[in-house]
Amino acid sequence: MSSKNRWGERNNSSGNSADDQALQALIASAEKRQEEKRMAQNPRKRWGDRRDHNSHHNRRQDQDGHGPNRNIKSRQAQDDRNDYYRPQAKRQRNRFEKEEEKNDTKYGWGKNDETNGDNTGEEETTKEVEKPNFALSGALANDDKTGNVYNGILLKFSEPPEARTPNTKWRLYVFRKQNPNDKKSSDGELIETLHISKQSAYLFGRETKVADIAVHHPSLSKQHCVIQYRALPDKNDREQRVRCKPYLMDLGSTNGTFINGVRMDDARYYELRKGDVITLGSSTREYVLLTENTTAADL
Repeated sequence: MSSKNRWGERNNSSGNSADDQALQALIASAEKRQEEKRMAQNPRKRWGDRRDHNSHHNRRQDQDGHGPNRNIKSRQAQDDRNDYYRPQAKRQRNRFEKEEEKNDTKYGWGKNDETNGDNTGEEETTKEVEKPNFALSGALANDDKTGNVYNGILLKFSEPPEARTPNTKWRLYVFRKQNPNDKKSSDGELIETLHISKQSAYLFGRETKVADIAVHHPSLSKQHCVIQYRALPDKNDREQRVRCKPYLMDLGSTNGTFINGVRMDDARYYELRKGDVITLGSSTREYVLLTENTTAADL
């Protein structure tokens, strides 16, 4: 059966329909083989838009430094941040910062390079740190307001809390030493007797305003030494009873104070006993300490 198409051509519909179907089948199979060949050469294309979406997501993560395929620069930056907080790296960083500050301060405003170069050695030398000293400085005792002032003169000592007036009648027998060049002078000439039991302390010195026992030899100091009575427990007594005994202390004199020929240390109490001989500086006088009832057997 023949028919005309819309252009007026006559076609055999029954014969041409079978040929068209066969031709379309051949074209579809050829296109399928071509697609399989193309997919075998590039397998990523099979995922289509999903793969492209994942790659775009990974690229964003790499830019932030959290993705699985982050680049080398991000890993180096992370390693640098980790090294920054390590103790060794911190010490090195502090050393480098100090060197940079030293180089920056090397050159000052309005100075020549030569002068700055000469001063670098002085800046590098480290000064020794002075250790704290907690010892008594004596500043309060030497202060006119807080120190011990008598007759307008600041005394070099202050009586301790255990100072007492003695009950024993102590005396100082003053003798003149024999001069080997003077044959007329007699050995052991008694000059005077000093009663030293009426108060708790007796000051020796050339300053007559404060001295209890005035001395006039030029080798002696204005405030030379002091005899101080102190009530302390007796170490030789089992009951540790308190006894008042005389002590001698040198007040930093120039030529020193001597007990039985031995020079004393400054600012230190020395216990005196019966028969002790006290000499001051280069003076020829000897002060012998005795009590009122002292006999030859006691010495």
